[in-house]
Parts: sequence; C-alpha cells; structure tokens
Amino acid sequence: MVCDQKDVLCIETNDLGSDGVQAIADALRENIILRTLELSNNNLGADKAQTIAEALCVNTTLHKLVLVENKLGDDGALAIAKALRVNRTLRELDLGNNDIGDDGARAIAEALSGVNSTLQTLNLQSNLITYVDVSAIASMLRVNSTLCTLVLGYNEIGDKGVREIADASRVNTTLRTLVLADNGIEDDGAQAIAELLRVNTTLQVLDLTWNHVGADGARTIAEALGVNTTLRNLNLGINNIGAVGARAIASMLRENSNLHTLGFGLNNIGDVGARAIAEALCVNSTLRDLRLRKNDVGTYGATAIADALDKNSTLLTLDLRNNNVGDDGAMAIANALLVNSTLHTLVLYGNNVGDDGVRAIADALRVNSTLQNLDLRLNDMRDDVQKILSQSWGGNRVGSLNF
Repeated sequence: MVCDQKDVLCIETNDLGSDGVQAIADALRENIILRTLELSNNNLGADKAQTIAEALCVNTTLHKLVLVENKLGDDGALAIAKALRVNRTLRELDLGNNDIGDDGARAIAEALSGVNSTLQTLNLQSNLITYVDVSAIASMLRVNSTLCTLVLGYNEIGDKGVREIADASRVNTTLRTLVLADNGIEDDGAQAIAELLRVNTTLQVLDLTWNHVGADGARTIAEALGVNTTLRNLNLGINNIGAVGARAIASMLRENSNLHTLGFGLNNIGDVGARAIAEALCVNSTLRDLRLRKNDVGTYGATAIADALDKNSTLLTLDLRNNNVGDDGAMAIANALLVNSTLHTLVLYGNNVGDDGVRAIADALRVNSTLQNLDLRLNDMRDDVQKILSQSWGGNRVGSLNF
C-alpha cells in the first residue's frame, strides 16, 4: 500500500529493495515538508534500517516514524538508537514486532536517557524484551522528561520487569500512557502497579490486558485507585479476575471520581460480578466507557445493568458483546433506554437476542433520541423485525445501526 500526501509518506507491505530505501533516505536528507513516514512490513532488516537511521541523523523535520514488522532485530535497533542521539525533531517512534531483544531495547533506552529530549511516544510492542535489560528502560524513565507514551505490551518482562518499570514511574513526572499488556504479570507485578498508582500523579492510561492479575491483583489495584486521582483509562481485560475481583472493582467505582474508561472483558465475572458493577454504576458519576464483553453475563446481570442505566447519567458507551443477555435482558435494557438520556453507544453483538428483544429495543428507539450507535449483529431476528428496527432508528442519528 502506498499513500502520499504533502507531509505524509506511507509505503507499507511493498518489500522495499535497497534502491528504494536509499531513495527514501536521500529524500529525508533534503525534504523539509515530510512529517510522517510509515514503512511497515517491508522486510527492511538491519541493513536497510541503518540506511534510514543515517538519514535521520541529518533530517530536521520528521515527527513520526513507523517501522512496524520489519525484522530489524537488535542491530537495526542499535542503528535507530544512534540516530536518536542526534535527531532533535522526531516525536513518535513505532518499532513494534521487530524481534528487538534486550540489547536493542537497552540501546534505545540509553539514547533517551538525557541525550534525546524530543521523543514523546515509543512503541516497542511485540518484541523480545525480557526483564534482563528492562532495567535500562526503567533507568531511562527516572531521568527522561519528555516521553509521554511507552508501549511495552506483548513482551516477556514478567513481574520482575514490571516492578522495575513501576518503581521508576513513581518518580517520573511526564509519562501519561503505559501499556504492559501480555507480559506475564501476576501477584507481585500487580502489587508493584498498585504501589505506583498510590503515589503517581501523572499517569492517565494504564493497559494491563491479557495478564494473570487475578482476583487478588484486581483487589490490590482497586484499593490503590481509591486514593489515585489522575488515572482516566484502565484496561484489565483477560485477567481471570472473576466475580470476586469484580466486586473489588465495583467497590472502587463507588468511590473513585476520576476513572472514565474501564476495560473488563473476558474476565468470567458472570451475573454476580455484573450485578456488583451495575450497583456501583448507580452512584458513580464519572465513568464514560464500560466494556464487559464475553463475561458470561446473562439475563440476571443484564437486568441489573439496565436498572443502573435508569439511574446513571454519565455513561456514554456500554459494550456487552458476546454475552448471553437474551430477550429478557434486551427488554430490560430497552426499558432503561426509555428514560436514559446519556448513553451514546450500545453493543449487544452476539447475545442470543431474538425477535422479542429486538422489538422492545425498536420501541424504545422511538422515544430515545440520544443513542447514536447500536450493534445487534450476530443475534437472531426475522427480516420483518429488522425492518421495524430500521424504521425506528430513523435517519436523524449521526452514528450507525448494525444488525
């Protein structure tokens, strides 16, 4: 794919040869307009990365460089790190899925430790980084004052590495977004995160998806959020938290007044956990986005959530995809839509909702004018019911109806 705008050059999945890469590097040396360069999935390898890196040493205009899935390895990362030591304009660097190991990660971290003072976003997702040299990244966080976003998801840093990152982030005052998805985080890592949240006053987004936090870890983090006043977005999806952990999160939601988004999908919370969260929503006045996909939520849990929608006046997005709310749960939600005037997006994809449930939602839509996005795909409704739904939706909503 090739996309070319005045200040954006995107050449993806083209298996660029040496001549093509050299031409791009030559352009980087002379061009004063280009701000974004995307070269993902081009099999660049270390040698071609070296060519790009050398051009970055003299380029003075590029703000964003995307080199995802290029088999750079440690040698390629070392070349990019060398460029970071002299480049003074690059703000965003994406090196995801490049087989970068500890040596490459350490070189990049050292370049950002007091030498580079412009990079704001660093994505090292899906590489081969372990706890061995994550200490270099942690050391960088202690002294770096410009990095705002650090993505380390889908590596192998484990609890030991997470503790290093968390301890460093306790003194860091610029990091806003930290992604640690799929890093083997268990109890000790969750404890380290909780200790961070108790004292850090700048972190706003934390992604812990696909770890092993469990119920105990969720409770520890929830307790820390009782005193944290800055975190806005928390993703705990796929962490085997269960109903017990959901109760702890629900208790936090009753008191917390700063969290806007909670990702909690695939945690097997069931109806009991869903009810606990729903009861918290009755008093919570700040959460805007709640994601509970594939959590074994049935009619009982859906009815509790519907009761919460009667009272809650701040939730904008509710994602219940791939549960089993059925007709009765859908009808309860439909009744809530008759009085709720804030919900903007509702996702009921794959919920075993039949004609009766869809009809009830259609009836509610004739009254409700605030819902702008509704997803009812992968349910079971007849063609005539689909037509009724479409008619009820009307043509004045800015969002989309999917069924």
